[in-house]
Amino acid sequence: MKISYINTSDDKIRIYNSEGYLTKVLDGIEGHVCGHGDDFVIVEQDDRYKAFDTDGKLLSTFKKHDCRLSSVDGDNIIMCEDGNFVYYDKFGKHQRHIEMREAIKGSGSRHKLAHYGEAFITILIVLNALAAGAMTYLADDSALERWLNIFCDVSIIIFVIEILIRIFCGKTVKTFFKGEDAGWNWFDLIVTVVSSLSFFTGIEGVVGARAIRILRELRLLRVVSGSSNMKRIFHALIYALPQISWASLFFVLLYYIYGIIGVEMFGAFSENFESLHRSFLTLLQLMTFDDWTAITTGLMEYSPLAWIYIVSFLILAAYILANLIVGIVVDALNEVREKEEIEHSDIEREFSKLEEQLESVKRLLKKTDDKSDAKNDKSDEN
Repeated sequence: MKISYINTSDDKIRIYNSEGYLTKVLDGIEGHVCGHGDDFVIVEQDDRYKAFDTDGKLLSTFKKHDCRLSSVDGDNIIMCEDGNFVYYDKFGKHQRHIEMREAIKGSGSRHKLAHYGEAFITILIVLNALAAGAMTYLADDSALERWLNIFCDVSIIIFVIEILIRIFCGKTVKTFFKGEDAGWNWFDLIVTVVSSLSFFTGIEGVVGARAIRILRELRLLRVVSGSSNMKRIFHALIYALPQISWASLFFVLLYYIYGIIGVEMFGAFSENFESLHRSFLTLLQLMTFDDWTAITTGLMEYSPLAWIYIVSFLILAAYILANLIVGIVVDALNEVREKEEIEHSDIEREFSKLEEQLESVKRLLKKTDDKSDAKNDKSDEN
């Protein structure tokens, strides 16, 4: 039975269906009815919200000091918790939540400070990338090279401080490691820790100075998590990874088959196919069209039918399979973009619901003020 509307004019909760017929009467439930779903009602009782089914059975309880009821939509109970819309089912099981930080950013000094902090870290990452590139042109122990090294070391320290602030100054430490952004948080943490290994005494003697310098350059990977467009591309690659894996397996089989055929047919007179691994390198060179005409001409001097081998491989590898992988990545990118648009529309829908609720509250307050003014006028007349 789907609840259409309820009547609480007396101490009883009267439930009506979509045809307007009274179907259930709930008695003995104290509190204020503040919403209903398809087959349950939400009652506010003192310091908590309670969900009851149409038979009056208690389904779930929500403490008011932890959350505030935003709305009820179908089978979803939507609570506002720490500036986020959190979705629960009627049994109190967590479904999902919508982060509102980006939507309300700039509404308060704290959000403005966070926004400026993110911009500062992004600029610092870009400057680190420029410094890393500049140091490749400078001589070792030059004055500018030493200053750039100092700048990179200070940047790593700032990155470490920023990670610590995000871990311990957020809502909870658990949110950093297990929230919706936990994947990117772990990514930033690992990159920051690995790039800061050069500050630990004795580590250079274990892995070597060159390895330490390479590890320090990993800090530039932070640019991936600092850009929404880069995140979208990364999500698309992860999303397309299973399909790319199967296409890559087909690539391996194709290379293996053509590599063995190349050794059998041309290994006796061509050094490009004298062994299986050398054959793989030659096939990769053919696939990238790197001096492929010279390889083809050299093979056709000994075997006039060598062009069939080369042309068939180029059609399969360079045209069909390569474009297949590109198509997989493009489709994945479109699907990720569509999901983001759906989430964005959900946020806009929730905002519109909140605006409607605010307007209705304003109308109720206005009616209450009008009634109180009318009563005051009557008392003045008397």
